[in-house]
Amino acid sequence: MELSASQIRRLILDEHTVLRDILEEIEQALGEMTRRVPGSISRVRASLRTFQDAFLRHLEHEETVLRPILVDVDAWGTVRVAAMDEEHAAQRAALTQLSHLALDENLDDTVRHLEEFIRRLRADMDGEEHHALSEEVLRDDIIVIDTFMG
Repeated sequence: MELSASQIRRLILDEHTVLRDILEEIEQALGEMTRRVPGSISRVRASLRTFQDAFLRHLEHEETVLRPILVDVDAWGTVRVAAMDEEHAAQRAALTQLSHLALDENLDDTVRHLEEFIRRLRADMDGEEHHALSEEVLRDDIIVIDTFMG
C-alpha cells in the first residue's frame, strides 16, 4: 500500500511529537541531574537510549518514505532532499558524539552539551515542518490552482 503525501506528512509529524516527548523526558532528567538527585544519571542514560532508537528509526523513515515524494513534489524538491541529507548526516554525527559522553564526569558540561543538542534538534524539526512538511509542500492534489490569478 502506497501512502499519500498527506499520510506521509502525518506519519512524520506524529514521529516528531514522539521525539519531542522523549526530549522533554531527557530535559526533566537533566534537571534532576543538575540538582544531583540520586538515580538521575541512570534516567538520563535510559532516556537517551530510548531517544536514539526512536530518532534513528525516524531518520530511516524520512529517508525511505519522505525522500521519494519530496524529491518530485516541486521544483525545489531536489534542494529539499539535499538539505535533508545534510541535516541527517549532522544529526547522526551529533548522536554519535552524545553516545560517547561520560554523563557522570563533568555534570555541568554534560547538561550544557545535551541541552544544546536538544535546542538544535527542536529547531531542525521546526524548520523541517515549515519547509518540507507543510501542507503547501506535501499535498495530495496534483494540480495546484493559483487562487489569485485563476
